[in-house]
Amino acid sequence: MSRMKRPLSELAWVLADYQEAGIEPPARIISNPELTEGAMMTAEEIEEFIKDSIATLRILSDKQSPRLAEITEIYKADLAYLVEVGSLGEDDYNELVHPDNLRF
Repeated sequence: MSRMKRPLSELAWVLADYQEAGIEPPARIISNPELTEGAMMTAEEIEEFIKDSIATLRILSDKQSPRLAEITEIYKADLAYLVEVGSLGEDDYNELVHPDNLRF
């Protein structure tokens, strides 16, 4: 039986979501099939994720990529999921997704 629709945020995926999408799951997802990447991330990993994501969005913006809007929405969904699992504060989320901070 197929799961419900996969979450937009890959950080919210469990092993079954990766398998359904045909994407190689991270090792710790294989070891913890019912947990998500977002739930297992350390504070340092979250900080690195945010830095990498912003760098990616800047590059997409510089190249005027048609995927910028889609990738921005996935980034926002990832951050919302981190708030949901208690790994990111609401104030940090609001600052990170504020339109002024997403203009590159």
